[in-house]
Amino acid sequence: MKESVQAPIAAKMAKILCIDDESTALNIRKRVLETAGHQVQTARSGEAGIRLLRSDSFDLVLLDYWMPGMNGIATARQVKRINPSVPMIILSGLSQLPDETMGVVDRWVLKDAGPQFLLNSIKDLLKPAS
Repeated sequence: MKESVQAPIAAKMAKILCIDDESTALNIRKRVLETAGHQVQTARSGEAGIRLLRSDSFDLVLLDYWMPGMNGIATARQVKRINPSVPMIILSGLSQLPDETMGVVDRWVLKDAGPQFLLNSIKDLLKPAS
């Protein structure tokens, strides 16, 4: 059964930086996020993502955990140095990540959790503070 992707109700449509070394996964994720109304820029490495972050502002950063060169945690640390307030979601196929991960990123999402789960996670992170 194919899961439909719907725009999160009453969610702020965000400018999202999506970083992943796998082009197919990156393109699918971009399509899902844009279908939900978000504006998306992509980078194929942590280094490329950091360059984009230095030249533009984003509402949220979505990144892969396993990437060659600068992995997801190293990238997340750099993101926090550039913009400490930007929320980050790290994606992984692993069922467990090192404890240090949650000290750096705001949310961890399994890659196979499905598009609606990812969209709901984005919506939760973009909610205005009460």
